[in-house]
Amino acid sequence: MRRIQVLHVEPTDVCQAACPQCSREINPEFNKNTKHHLRIEQLLRVFPEKNIKRLKKMFMCGVYGDPAAGTYTLDIYRYFRQVNPNIVLGMNSNGALQTTFYWHELGKLFSKPTDYVVFSIDGLEDTNHLYRRNVKWDKLVENITTYTSNGGFGIWEYLLFEHNEHQIYLAKFKCKQFGLDMIRFKKPIGFEDYL
Repeated sequence: MRRIQVLHVEPTDVCQAACPQCSREINPEFNKNTKHHLRIEQLLRVFPEKNIKRLKKMFMCGVYGDPAAGTYTLDIYRYFRQVNPNIVLGMNSNGALQTTFYWHELGKLFSKPTDYVVFSIDGLEDTNHLYRRNVKWDKLVENITTYTSNGGFGIWEYLLFEHNEHQIYLAKFKCKQFGLDMIRFKKPIGFEDYL
């Protein structure tokens, strides 16, 4: 445990999206009706405070859920920052969950220059929903701009598909408009033809 420097936390198995190649959608054993939310006390049972003090980074990136859907996600981040003020905090999210108050608080909490949120947005208003199903564009934009206007560093991660490749240049413009600090494009391997 003393050698662990980076911790990846899965705070929940809840997500509103229905991305076709997500583990939630393709794993027949996953039960969407059960909802789990990690509490600080549960985390501390397996990863005590003394180990949190030694960490360089803690991030949340969901395999079965979006970290923003976690009931106690903000509390966990606050606790880690309180115990280890120098820790790097990170999160990956589709960005369309929670209230603007939540994203306001996260933007203020992620105040270090190395803290970040990676927003998984695969296109623009007319194409993002083709893969990020059930993600509402207006809510996504409202949350991103709230987060960035409160000091949060944001990265747009854009999966390239045939239906959204033509929007690369406009996405770069939108990235700046949303207040995001950078955009990166990724070509998915193994599920290019999911539609």
